[in-house]
Amino acid sequence: MLVLQRWISESAKAISYHLDRPPPSSIFTIVVYALLLTACASEVFREPAVLNISERSHARNFVVVEMINIKLDSGYERKIDMGTSFTVYGTLPQGLALKPTKTVFTIEGAHMHEAFPVIGDDKIVGFYLPVERAFSPLSNHVKAKIKERKI
Repeated sequence: MLVLQRWISESAKAISYHLDRPPPSSIFTIVVYALLLTACASEVFREPAVLNISERSHARNFVVVEMINIKLDSGYERKIDMGTSFTVYGTLPQGLALKPTKTVFTIEGAHMHEAFPVIGDDKIVGFYLPVERAFSPLSNHVKAKIKERKI
C-alpha cells in the first residue's frame, strides 16, 4: 500500500509540473508573435487641425530647388524630388500647407496618409492630412529647399 501511495504522489507531482509549464512549442509561438508585434509600424501621430483656406493664398506657388529627404517619426523615409511644384492649400498655426500640383505625397506609419507638407520658418515642420483634417508634426524639422515661383 505504501508503494502505491508513493507512486500516486510522484505521478501527481509529474503531472502538476507539466501542467504548470507551457509546452516548448507554445513558448516558441509566443516569442514569434511578440517579435511580429514589435516589428509593426507605429501609427502616424496626428492632432485635429483647422485649416484656413483663402482664395488669395491659392495664387502662391512654390517649387523644390533641391531634393528633400525626410525621416518620418514612424521610421519611414520620404523624398521630395527637385522640380516638384506646390500650391498653397491653406494656413495652419504651424505654417503654410502646400499641396503638390502634379503628384500625390503620402506619409506612412501603420497606414498610408495623403499629406501636404507644412512649411514654417523655412522648414518642413509636419504634414497636413486632408482626409483626416489633421496635422501630423515632424519631430526633426527639415530645411525646406523651395522657392516661390511667380506665374
